[in-house]
Amino acid sequence: MTPYGKIISRMFAPEIEEKISPPRIIPSLVEGFNAIAGRVYLVLFPILIDLFLWFGPLVRVKNLLLPTLMRASELSADAYGEGAGAIIENTNQLWTALLEGFNLLFVLRTYPVGIPSLMISQEHLTNPLGSPLILEMTSARGAIFLVIFLTLIGIVLGSLYFSLIARSTDKKISALDLPVFLRLTGQSTMLTILLILFLTILGLPAMCFISSIMLFLPSLGTLPFMIFGLMMVWVMLPLVFTPHGIFMGEMKTPRSIVTSIKFVRASMAGTGIFFILVILIGYGLDMLWSTPGTESWMMLVGILGHGFISSGLLAASFVFYRDGLAWLSETIRSKELQKTQQAGF
Repeated sequence: MTPYGKIISRMFAPEIEEKISPPRIIPSLVEGFNAIAGRVYLVLFPILIDLFLWFGPLVRVKNLLLPTLMRASELSADAYGEGAGAIIENTNQLWTALLEGFNLLFVLRTYPVGIPSLMISQEHLTNPLGSPLILEMTSARGAIFLVIFLTLIGIVLGSLYFSLIARSTDKKISALDLPVFLRLTGQSTMLTILLILFLTILGLPAMCFISSIMLFLPSLGTLPFMIFGLMMVWVMLPLVFTPHGIFMGEMKTPRSIVTSIKFVRASMAGTGIFFILVILIGYGLDMLWSTPGTESWMMLVGILGHGFISSGLLAASFVFYRDGLAWLSETIRSKELQKTQQAGF
């Protein structure tokens, strides 16, 4: 009787395999947007932060940083040879234009956990009511403290935003109370710190190396930066679901990182296509939303559209992650079951 029992169990193994299906892209997008449509208040997060950046003050560090940057350009004049004068002038004009429209309040848009914003990609020089109030930072210490303060505010608001969206896509998640929220915010802060350390350790040496290459081989143009960008995407892609593990699975940051790597490696093709589609939809529509310009009231339509689309795409990523984890755990369980049956046979 024993051998027949083993033969029967092996005959049922293919049925277990048939039940396994990886997360699907289009259904994930549909369910994500449906979740946001049923909880419209979630759209208020990106809308309110964009309205604040649109009509709020312009906090600049132009007078604080521009003299230092211009001095650095002059010190590097010898490396440019005969064309040093034109290159330095163009560089100074570029830095002036960048610092002219850079708003320190953009730091409220934290990464990787944060509230998406359309206005951080816009020049904040005018709005329908006229020119914004301009506040110049005169102290480096004050600017640093302001950046830290705004970063913490952005992480707290982003944690609340991510927590609510995660719960809108999975009813099995526990209710959001203060202890849970504080724990999730702490893990978000740790993730942000790890990201900054990673980019500092890896990014700064790489940028210095690329700058040196472009200095001696200017004919390469932006090719080194493109190659570096592709390498960073390849390195960072396995970590893309780390915030999802924190807010949907309430995992600690190290465990969430490991889980994200395992999931992405197991579904590299599907995950890659999903995020390519998300990027195309998000950034493609952002170009449309930005068409009127910040001086027009029609920009309000863009802010509303961006708020809904960005929230829907984020919710869709949580749905994709939820279904993907279920598929991954079932796949692992099925493989373990087959190994056990083969060992027993």
